[in-house]
Amino acid sequence: MKKSIGLMGMIGGGLCLSLEIYTLSIIQALDKISGGSWYTNSWYYAKSDPCIAALLLTVCIIIASVVIFAVGKDE
Repeated sequence: MKKSIGLMGMIGGGLCLSLEIYTLSIIQALDKISGGSWYTNSWYYAKSDPCIAALLLTVCIIIASVVIFAVGKDE
């Protein structure tokens, strides 16, 4: 049971991480549309505080899921 919870956490965390990475390009496009200044590289948006918090939280969930998967016993 614990291995399946760890596996679901890894899959969900990976999906969330990929969604956050694709959202950086969307944020860049919205900045371009607004007419103000924007970064030329979308990874610069990942340095803002909310993005850093979201990325770190997702990475922590993935790491915890890997640990649960590795240590957990399948019943």
